[in-house]
Amino acid sequence: MEILKIKTRNRRVGDIGEREAVKLLKSKKFKIIERNYVAVNHEIDIIAENKEYQIFVEVKCREINEDALFDVRPADAVTPDKQRAIVRAASYYTGFNPSDKKKRFDVIEVYVKSEGSRISVVKTNHIEGAFTKNDAYKVKRD
Repeated sequence: MEILKIKTRNRRVGDIGEREAVKLLKSKKFKIIERNYVAVNHEIDIIAENKEYQIFVEVKCREINEDALFDVRPADAVTPDKQRAIVRAASYYTGFNPSDKKKRFDVIEVYVKSEGSRISVVKTNHIEGAFTKNDAYKVKRD
């Protein structure tokens, strides 16, 4: 029996964002190693590397409209909890795939807009070193 996969609008937008992020990274001479890598109950959207870095990329895509152009940054959704989950998954990955390259955690923001059923990319923003392992485990003190 075949199970039909119905993509929600959010999943379609996310897929477009991830494809755009891959194009951006390739244009910056990164080799895509993994997409949608899952470990310790978390997914890393993209794992890529160049001569110097191995990067773990979280892609955040948001639909914009004329009323709220760029009001909410997609990167704001990468909370400390999300950062810790990415760091744990990256640690798991590097345990099985050792590399001497420097590690970096990036966020790629992708802004899209809709015109009917058509979704188009408006802007991308690559935040290199968006957070560090230490940032993810920093204790907030009052």
